[in-house]
Amino acid sequence: MADESRPPPTIELSGARLRALGPADADALYAYLRNPAVTDLTSYPVVSLPLAEAIIERSRSRWAAGELSKWGLALAHDDQLVGTCGFNEYSPAHRWAELAFDLAQPCWGTGLMRQAVAAVLQWAYGRDEVDRIHAFVRVDNTRSQRLLDRSGFLREGCLRNYRVCRGQPRDFYVYGLLRSDWRGA
Repeated sequence: MADESRPPPTIELSGARLRALGPADADALYAYLRNPAVTDLTSYPVVSLPLAEAIIERSRSRWAAGELSKWGLALAHDDQLVGTCGFNEYSPAHRWAELAFDLAQPCWGTGLMRQAVAAVLQWAYGRDEVDRIHAFVRVDNTRSQRLLDRSGFLREGCLRNYRVCRGQPRDFYVYGLLRSDWRGA
């Protein structure tokens, strides 16, 4: 497990970094999550500033408790938050983690999230704490499906009416990547 006295490590990427989320990131997180293009094909509820603050606090609390959680994805030149990547849920007993990510629309198509996902997989599998990483993606969210496919995940099935998204039950695909199948960097 993570050292309880420290936030997650900073991971340098090309032109960006994965770093701990902090209270100062709330406005940036709220700004890009309130864009319907970013959240419409997800299970995010209606986004508010208090929700953004709660996301950050949950991440900080979980890291502090020694649990896997989310990193902030920030641009290298100004440290501006443009996304998150990491884990929504984590089960040390069953050695799995649930991957989740989001990205500000101006950064779509840049390869930034692909780098972030690869770095998170490298970090998580390198610590020997998980044997499986999975993700749940709405069946109509083809961008996220392509990212998971390119990252080595296998679509394992469809979960019908798996989550209620802003009042509507939605189908989700479950994607999984086992340590034994991971091609690593």
